[in-house]
Amino acid sequence: MIFTSSALMNKKKIGFLTIGQSPRQDVLSEIMPLLSPALDAVEYGLLDNLGLEEIDALKPGSQETPLVSCLKDGHQVELSEHRISKLLPHAVKFMKAKMGVKAVGVLCTHEFPKNRYSCPTVFPFDCLKFIINDVLEVRKLGVVVPLENQKEMTKQKWGKERTCVIAKSPYTEGKTWEDVATTFLQEKAEAVVLDCIGYKIRDRHEFQNLLSIPTLLPRTILAFAMIQFF
Repeated sequence: MIFTSSALMNKKKIGFLTIGQSPRQDVLSEIMPLLSPALDAVEYGLLDNLGLEEIDALKPGSQETPLVSCLKDGHQVELSEHRISKLLPHAVKFMKAKMGVKAVGVLCTHEFPKNRYSCPTVFPFDCLKFIINDVLEVRKLGVVVPLENQKEMTKQKWGKERTCVIAKSPYTEGKTWEDVATTFLQEKAEAVVLDCIGYKIRDRHEFQNLLSIPTLLPRTILAFAMIQFF
């Protein structure tokens, strides 16, 4: 009993920050089993405690490429990249000061501008980019994103000449994984990124049963990256 009590007291607290609303049980239920028992995780959402009018004010303008997350009720929401980027440092500061976290993992795969953060902050895109470019050295990349109007931004992010992008939302009905696999096979993709934190482990498994090439799932990549801090 003494050992158990001591272990609990020595647990390190980490935070997961969604650009939508918390809790993100759909994500954390798959991340938590991958973390060390020595870690205690808490959640926070940029849209927590906001009313519908305040959330509506964060929608992207007509010339902006939207970011995608979801609300507590599971509904998909589109958000302004510019407005969300400005909120992130304040949210990380809150999580450190008020929630006592030692590090924060961001539940979004967007390539956010580099800012100063008050504690170590892990962005899945940085981890994914390292694996694709430096480990796998991929020449032809398949990327799955939630929205059609994210395709151009995604090509710019990953390299326009080498990237084939398909839109398939993790939150709504649409294309099948068979459709995705067929296109990437035709394009001779060497690896695939499911480029949204909303894609699940079962999505990756279903896709790899159809097309057996390296397929990166951001939520699991983020979990393993967070472990490295402790």
